[in-house]
Amino acid sequence: MSDPLGTAVANARVVADDVLFPAAQATDVAPLVPRANLEALRDAGLHGLQGPADVPGGLGADHVAARPILEAITGGCGATAFVYAQHHGAVRRVALGDGPARTIWLPRLCDGSTLAGIGFAYLRRPGPPAITATSDGDGWRLDGEAPWITGWGLAEVFVLMARADDDRVVTVAVDHPYERDDLSPGPPQRLAAMGATGTVALTLRGLHATREDLVGVQSDDGWRRRDLAGSAMPSAAPLGIADRAIRLLADREPEVAAALGARLEDRRHAADERSVEIATSLAAADGEPRRFARAIAAGSAERDRGLDLARRATDGLVSASGGGAMSLDHPAQRLSREATFYLIQAQTGDLRAATLARAIRP
Repeated sequence: MSDPLGTAVANARVVADDVLFPAAQATDVAPLVPRANLEALRDAGLHGLQGPADVPGGLGADHVAARPILEAITGGCGATAFVYAQHHGAVRRVALGDGPARTIWLPRLCDGSTLAGIGFAYLRRPGPPAITATSDGDGWRLDGEAPWITGWGLAEVFVLMARADDDRVVTVAVDHPYERDDLSPGPPQRLAAMGATGTVALTLRGLHATREDLVGVQSDDGWRRRDLAGSAMPSAAPLGIADRAIRLLADREPEVAAALGARLEDRRHAADERSVEIATSLAAADGEPRRFARAIAAGSAERDRGLDLARRATDGLVSASGGGAMSLDHPAQRLSREATFYLIQAQTGDLRAATLARAIRP
């Protein structure tokens, strides 16, 4: 019997080990992630990982099923994995939409013919909206600045979110981004990690999104509830970094690697349990808000344990590798920097509190 997700896991591991990891040090210092990396993931049938199974190319993977694939890719090359993750954020958002853009874009995103980027983290910030959406009769006008947009120079469509004057969240798909005079990117961000991801500040000046560009409009409460649940899901990326560090450490310190490997298996099992718990609680959120809050807190705590394991594993690899670990040619320093990046990526108040509490524990 066919097992598409099992095949996807095997394909991801082959691409990670044979294509991404051998070139990861060069990618880390490159201006942009090589398109060949993203094409290898596309050719392996992985661009529709979390797209609906009834869409060509969609594998229908939930958080649990997607984790081993995302782990493998992150352990292969952090920068490639982060661009790939932005694509899947766009796939998930378009799949949830009910506007015309869903029909137009979802098949292209899932079959790999189009790579997407996404912008929404600025919606979490208090104060005036970073990007506003104003109805203009036959569509929406978007104005403002997205401080962090990843995949500029790589993605062919960007899914952007903005806040309307009634506080609803408007999501649109922006096609041909490099040919528009209503989009102005800043220079590539100088980042301590993920520098090849094409991350820029993006200014929108009267960007006109037509009716066909609309992904959907939702209430602020609905968006925040789903965003909070997604951010509290135990992340695959730190576990992927830990896995790669442990595999490299095994050649130098096999006993330490074995002990860390056992912890990694524990974290994978716990992450699966927490993901199911959060998904179940999200479905019951209207009737059981306290249960939802408890699940979010538990998910954040588990996510922090994954971050802690990534730090322990990469610290162990740096220590075991000695002075050579500081060379830009050595994977130890790159994995350490990538582990640090995930301390703040999709950080919530609960996650920050868990990380800070761990930092001062005896």
